Amino acid sequence: MSETIRSKSSAVKSQSDLPPPRDRKGIRPVSPPFSNTPLHRFNYYIALFAVVSISFYAWRLLSWKAEVGGWWNLALGKRPPGADAVVNTATGASPSGTPNAMGVTVEDRINELASALGMPSKDLTAAIANAVREHVPPASLSSVAAHESSG
Repeated sequence: MSETIRSKSSAVKSQSDLPPPRDRKGIRPVSPPFSNTPLHRFNYYIALFAVVSISFYAWRLLSWKAEVGGWWNLALGKRPPGADAVVNTATGASPSGTPNAMGVTVEDRINELASALGMPSKDLTAAIANAVREHVPPASLSSVAAHESSG
C-alpha cells in the first residue's frame, strides 16, 4: 500500500493488518451471441427481417395513399374535395347541427343524454355551454358564433 493512501489515523499499518485475499470462483467462459450460428443462417435472418419490415411499411404507405386519394395528394399533403365527408362519415363525426350518415344531430344526442339522465335538456345544454366557455378560448368562441350567424 502506498504512503499517500494510508493516513496517520488509519488502522492499516502494514500488509499483515489486511484480511487474507478471497478465493474467487472462476468466471465461466461465455461465447458471444451468434458465435455458434453459421453466417448464412444469420444472413437469412437479416433478410427475413428486412422483407417483413419492408412489406409492413409498403402496406402502410399504400393504405395511406388510398386514404388521401392518390400519390399526387400524398406528395403534396392535400386531400380531395370529398375526402372530408368520407372521413367524417367513417368516424361518425359531423359538424354541429348537420345530420351525419345516420341522420342524428348533436341536438338529438343531447336530448337522448338528457332523457337518459332524467333531467331537462335545457339544463344539460346550459351545463355543456358553461363547460365549453370555461375550456375554449374566447377567440374560438367568437369565430364559431360568427360562423353560425353567417351560415
